[in-house]
Amino acid sequence: MSRSPTLTSRLARRLLPSILAAALAVPAWAAWADDHPSFAAPPAVAAPAWAGAYRWSLKMKGQTEPPFRLRLGFMALPDGEWSTTGSLLLDDAELGAHGSARLRAGKLVIDLIVSGGVRDVPPDPAKRALFPPGHVPERISSAGFATMRIELDPGRLDGIASMYMTNVVDGNRVQGPFYMDGTLTLDRQ
Repeated sequence: MSRSPTLTSRLARRLLPSILAAALAVPAWAAWADDHPSFAAPPAVAAPAWAGAYRWSLKMKGQTEPPFRLRLGFMALPDGEWSTTGSLLLDDAELGAHGSARLRAGKLVIDLIVSGGVRDVPPDPAKRALFPPGHVPERISSAGFATMRIELDPGRLDGIASMYMTNVVDGNRVQGPFYMDGTLTLDRQ
């Protein structure tokens, strides 16, 4: 004697296609927006509170290599601003970043200090050019810093960046100072 499926399992089989179709119809950006709070208004918190982490591609004007990667976490502050910390991943180094953010004139403005260096690595072409021909070391160390002003659309979190940077290599050879402009595109994954 065959047992008939229970009411629950029959109902589940009927509803499953509809549930799956509805879930697949939700745009990816809507799911992303649920996990990332808006920067449309200054934070209203009584004590520092986590406000989310974000990742951007940073393409500097004239840059031919793959874009840099900027990762920042934000803490909402009682004064209506945000504190931020994270890292900037270059082609040859990962640098620490910290700063502050605030809403000004309809933009999310982020001011960052970025610093770090590399130890005992083969020199890239830009660093090789700092040495006279025939005197390029096989390995170098360097340290540098940058200041950045970032202006983002507070809804989309895409925008522009201006950066002043300098880097000192073994033997007190200096790259920079440089000033560069670029664009930031938020990773929406």
